[in-house]
Amino acid sequence: MKLNEIYTSNSSFLKCEDLQGKTVRLKISEVGTHTFDEGKDSEKSQIVLSFEGKEKKLGLNVTNANSIAKILGGETDNWIGGEIKIYPTTTDFGDKRDVPCIRIVEELPPEAEEDIPAW
Repeated sequence: MKLNEIYTSNSSFLKCEDLQGKTVRLKISEVGTHTFDEGKDSEKSQIVLSFEGKEKKLGLNVTNANSIAKILGGETDNWIGGEIKIYPTTTDFGDKRDVPCIRIVEELPPEAEEDIPAW
């Protein structure tokens, strides 16, 4: 029996643990928004992505939204059909360290892969 089979997330949103330590390539099938109630009469909206063949969605923070914009452009309607790669990592959040998170792989353009000329 595998631990991650017992303690799986029932959320409709993708969590870092769902990636099982792997980098995953996904094709975007839908772009929407979701509004979260943050209490005390405060709401927060974020972009939410759906993927071909996957049930769970990915809510984007500003960092991930900007990373995707670098890859697919700033118009979210044009993201549909585009592919991204995501990976699990950690970040600092407020006073907490090593908080699990999902990040987008920002691919380097082909010209950036060439050898750097001698200085």
